Amino acid sequence: MGRLAPGCMAAGFVLLAAAACAPRPTSRLAPAATDSARFEQFIGRYLEGPRERRTRRGDGTRNFLAGLEAAAAVRAAERASGQLAELRAIDTTRLSVPQRIDWLLLESYLERTVVDTVLHQAERVPGRYLTLGDLYWRVAGERPPRPSDWADIRRDLLRAPLAMGLGRRALRDPPPLWIRLAVSTARSYSSFLGGEFPDRVRATAPDTLRDSLLAAGDRARAALERYAAFLQDTLRPGAEGSWMAGRGYYDWVLARTNFLGFGADSMIALGRSLHAQTKRALDSLAATIRPGTSWRVLADEMRARHPEAGHVAEAYREASHRVQALLIRDDLVTIPRCEELIFVPTPPQLRETYAWGGYGGIAVRDSIMVGRFFVTDVVSSMTPEQASEKLRTQNNGWITVIALHEGYPGHHLQTVYARRNPRRLRRSGGNSYYGEGWALYAEHWMGRAGLYSDNDARLAQLQMRLWRTARVIIDPSLHTGAMTYQEAVRFFVDEVGLERSAAEAEVNRFTTWPTQAPSYIIGWRAIEDLAHEIRNALGARFSEKRVIEQVLEAGSLPPALLRRAVREANGLTS
Repeated sequence: MGRLAPGCMAAGFVLLAAAACAPRPTSRLAPAATDSARFEQFIGRYLEGPRERRTRRGDGTRNFLAGLEAAAAVRAAERASGQLAELRAIDTTRLSVPQRIDWLLLESYLERTVVDTVLHQAERVPGRYLTLGDLYWRVAGERPPRPSDWADIRRDLLRAPLAMGLGRRALRDPPPLWIRLAVSTARSYSSFLGGEFPDRVRATAPDTLRDSLLAAGDRARAALERYAAFLQDTLRPGAEGSWMAGRGYYDWVLARTNFLGFGADSMIALGRSLHAQTKRALDSLAATIRPGTSWRVLADEMRARHPEAGHVAEAYREASHRVQALLIRDDLVTIPRCEELIFVPTPPQLRETYAWGGYGGIAVRDSIMVGRFFVTDVVSSMTPEQASEKLRTQNNGWITVIALHEGYPGHHLQTVYARRNPRRLRRSGGNSYYGEGWALYAEHWMGRAGLYSDNDARLAQLQMRLWRTARVIIDPSLHTGAMTYQEAVRFFVDEVGLERSAAEAEVNRFTTWPTQAPSYIIGWRAIEDLAHEIRNALGARFSEKRVIEQVLEAGSLPPALLRRAVREANGLTS
C-alpha cells in the first residue's frame, strides 16, 4: 500500500464520515418480515456483484481488463456508496441477531471499498498486472489438468500480455520495493513457462490444445520478460518508503474493518509487553531443556534438524497426518466429510513473501473440498548458501507447528467449516483477525492436547509466538514511520532468530498488507478470552469441543462480532 496523499485521504474520510453520520431513515418502517427479507435480498445482490455488459469477446477478456483499470476502483466506490445508503435504510432492530451481525459486517465491507480508493492501487502496484495467479499449481499440482482446465489455462496465458500492457500504461511512481518484487515474480513465471510448462503440456495436454498452449506460453513468456525489463529499466520509481500506509489509514482499518479498540501506538505498546513475556517463557523452557543454555543456542541447534531438499512437502504431510490422527483419536473436533488437504509447491509469485509456505484456499473437485497447502522447498535457482538457509528455516520443529497452523485444525479446517456456513455472506468473506487468530489459537490448543512431544516442537511453538509478537510491534511501526525496512528485518533476526531471507520475506509481505500481521496475536487473545468467558458463564455445562465448533461455525468474523455470535449460540445475551 502506498503512502497516502493528504488530500486524497481527507477526501476519502470526508465521504465516509458524511455517510456514517447521516441519520438512518425511520419514516418508512416496513414490517419485521419485510425488513428481514429486504436484508437477505440485499446480501444476494451484493454477492452477485455488478452485472457487466456483455461484449463481443465471448471469453470476457474486455471485462477482465476493465477490472484492472484505475476506473474500476472508482466505480466500485460509487456503487458501494449507493449500497451503504440502501443498507442503512434497513431497520436493524427488526433483524435477527445473525442478521444484525451480518449487517455490521457488510457495512464494514462497503466502507472499506469507499476508503480504499485513496490507495491508488492501479497506479502503484506492479504485481497487480501479473495475472497468472495459481498457474503453477494448476499445471504442476498433484492432479493433472482436465481438458477444460487446459482451455482455461490457455485463455489466461493469452490475457496475461494484455494485462501487462495495461500495467505499462497505468503505473506511476510505485515503491521501489514493489518493483523489485514484481520483477522477481515475472522472471519466476518466465522461467516456469520456458522450462517445466512445455514439458507438462507435451505430456498431459490434449492433442487439440497442445500447439496453441505452447504458443500462448511463448507469448506470455516474452511479455513477462518485456514487463520485467520495463519495470527494472524504464519505469520511474517513487520514494523508497512510499509503501507506508500512514497512521490515519492504519488506525481506521483497525477500528472500522476489524472492530478493534487499538490504534497503532497502543498496539505497539501491547506488542512490546507480550514480546517481553514470551522471551521470559522461552528462557524458562530453555532452563528445563538444558540448564545454563540460552534458548537462542537451542534454536540454532534445532535449525540443523530438517528434511533433505526435495522432501520438505513430505515432512509437512507427515506432520499434518499426526495432528489429524490426534484430533480424531481424542474426539477434539468434528472434521466434516468430503474434504481433502494436498501439499503443493509454493507458486513462484509467492516465494518472495512466503518463506515457509501457506494455505492456498479450497478448490472443489468432484464434490470434494480440496485444500491446497503451499510448501516452499529448495528450488534450482538457489545458490548452495540460499538452499542451506532455506532448509534451516524449514526445520522439523517449525514444520510441526506450521503444519497444524495451515492445515488441521488451522486454516484448512476453518475454511471447510466456512464453506458450510448457512449465512451466505460469511461463506464468501474473510477477516484476518479471525483467521490468523484461530490458527494461532489452534497452536496453543494442540499444545494443551499433548501434540508437542519433543523439545524441538515445544521450542518452536514458543519461538513462533515470539515471531508473532514481533509482528505486533513491527507492522504498525513500519506503516507509521517509526521503523525502517532494514530496522524491521534486523528486529526479526536479532529478537526472534529468523534467518535473514525469512525476515526479508516477512517484511516484504507487511509492506503490501497493513494491519494483517498483528492479527495472529490479537485474534488469538480474543478467542482465548471468549472461551474463558463462555466457560465461566456455563460452568458445568461447558464443553470445549462445542465452543471450538461454535467458533468455527460462526464464520470469519472480526473479534467483537465473533463474540456476539458465540454468546448467542450459547443463549447468552450480548
